[in-house]
Amino acid sequence: MAEPPLVKGVWFVTARRHLLEEHGATKLAEVARSMADAHRTALLEPMASTWYPEDAFQDALHAVMQEVAHHDLLAFSNFIEACTVLGVNTFFRVLLRITSPAFLMRQMPALGRQYRKNDWECEVQADERRAVLRWRACPYLADRTYRLYVVAMLVMCSELCTGKRPQCDVLAHGRDSMTVQVVYRSGSILTPR
Repeated sequence: MAEPPLVKGVWFVTARRHLLEEHGATKLAEVARSMADAHRTALLEPMASTWYPEDAFQDALHAVMQEVAHHDLLAFSNFIEACTVLGVNTFFRVLLRITSPAFLMRQMPALGRQYRKNDWECEVQADERRAVLRWRACPYLADRTYRLYVVAMLVMCSELCTGKRPQCDVLAHGRDSMTVQVVYRSGSILTPR
């Protein structure tokens, strides 16, 4: 890919809104101060339709981890999940309730292309009980905070579909890859013969 990976500004708009509504302007300023100077405007003055460097997104994740979650993994996951809910408008939430989590998980590669420009690969195998998602050629997955973001986002997407908390596990990860399993229905993983 000729240009660096990009992410749509809608995430920054949503994170800014959540920070202001739940934590106040002072906390928004603290998070922004924790970001590199070149990335701060993405959070302070975001435009939903603008493409921002993926590095700015990663920087924002780290700033939230430090200033909001104070390096608490559960607090960080809760922040990402709240942003996911906030970012999904009411109409889309209704659609999520009438679709299956397997269908939604199979759409993750296409959905990702709507808000990211990159050459990453995402494969999904999903059935009525679980989904296994595999990403390749994504150097940001070497970052633990970035992986935690992906897991929290998948958990909330599944929960919005089913109304139930799924089990989500990182099965493997490497320098630029990750495999995640999302179990949204209980029962045996083994297929009967």
